[in-house]
Amino acid sequence: MGTSFTPADLLAAWQQRADFLEQYGDPNSARLWRLATVELERALAAFGAETLTLDEAAKVSGYSPDYIRKQIAAGELSNAGRKNAPRVRRGDLKAKPQGGRGRPARPVEQQTTKQITPISKLRR
Repeated sequence: MGTSFTPADLLAAWQQRADFLEQYGDPNSARLWRLATVELERALAAFGAETLTLDEAAKVSGYSPDYIRKQIAAGELSNAGRKNAPRVRRGDLKAKPQGGRGRPARPVEQQTTKQITPISKLRR
């Protein structure tokens, strides 16, 4: 089951399902799938139009607030807020790529097997 769906993929899948049902004589079910597609499109548009503070945008994207501020100053991101209170549209953010530069993540088995030495043994 290794494939993952994005909401945009769901739009296409639901539309295909509606077309299939329409073609094979179930117009009521097809109408319901088309309605679901329209509702999902509207929800995605509203979600993407939401404006975020720089701290919120940093949590969502993985970039630091300072980096996002520099992108706004350089014109790479549009400011959806005021001059001294910038905001960014959620739909304009790009997620920081995983596995890029920096320290690699520690494997899970190393994180859980680390033994803690009591302080009393460290003091002499």
